[in-house]
Amino acid sequence: MKGVLAVAAAVASLALLAGCAPAPELPEPITQAEAKKRIYEQNQEWWDSMFPDEPMPVVDPVEYLDVNDPGTKAMDCMRDSNIDGLVFGADGSWSIQNGDAGTMEEVSRAQFICALKYPYDLSDPGAMGMLSKAELAWIWTYNQKRLVPCLQSLGFTVINRTSDFTENSYWIPYYEMAPIPRSNEEWARIDLRCPPSPVGPLFRPTG
Repeated sequence: MKGVLAVAAAVASLALLAGCAPAPELPEPITQAEAKKRIYEQNQEWWDSMFPDEPMPVVDPVEYLDVNDPGTKAMDCMRDSNIDGLVFGADGSWSIQNGDAGTMEEVSRAQFICALKYPYDLSDPGAMGMLSKAELAWIWTYNQKRLVPCLQSLGFTVINRTSDFTENSYWIPYYEMAPIPRSNEEWARIDLRCPPSPVGPLFRPTG
C-alpha cells in the first residue's frame, strides 16, 4: 500500500512540475518595423489628445536613448525651451507656476517634441518590453491553461479566465492570488512547481 501511495505522490508532483499542461511552441517576437509602427500610433494618439485639430509635427531624432536611460536629455530639452512659469525640481520633476492655459499648451508641445527628439532605441524592441500580438496571445493561453491551474493546485485562490484572448490584452494572475506571497523564498518555491511564462517580463507583487 505504501508503494502505491508513493507512486501516486510522485505522479502528482510531476503534474505540478509540468505546470498542468504542455506549453505550446514559443511565438514570434515583435519586429522592429512593428515596434516603430506601434510607437508612431501611440505618438499620434498622444498628439491628438492635446491638439486634435493640428497635424502631428515631424521631428527628426537628435539621439536614440538606451532602454535604461533616465530621460535626462529629454528633460534638458524641455528646460532649454525657456518657458515662463515652467519650474524644474532638483529631482528632475517639473511643475507650472503662475501659468495659464497658454503656458500649459507650450509645455505640452515642448514635452512632445523633446520626446521625439530623444526617443528610445528600438533596435531590440524586446529589451524595451514590447510584445507582439502573438506573444500577448501566447501569454494569455499559458496563464489560462498552465499557470493558473497549477497555482490553484498549490492551494492559492486565483480565478481563471474563461474568455478568449482579445487584442492587446495582458493578464498578470500573480496580482489576483490569495494569499499573495511576500518573500523571495516563497516565490522561488512557487516558481519551481509552477514556472512563470518564459515569454515577456515578469511582473508580480513584492514587499
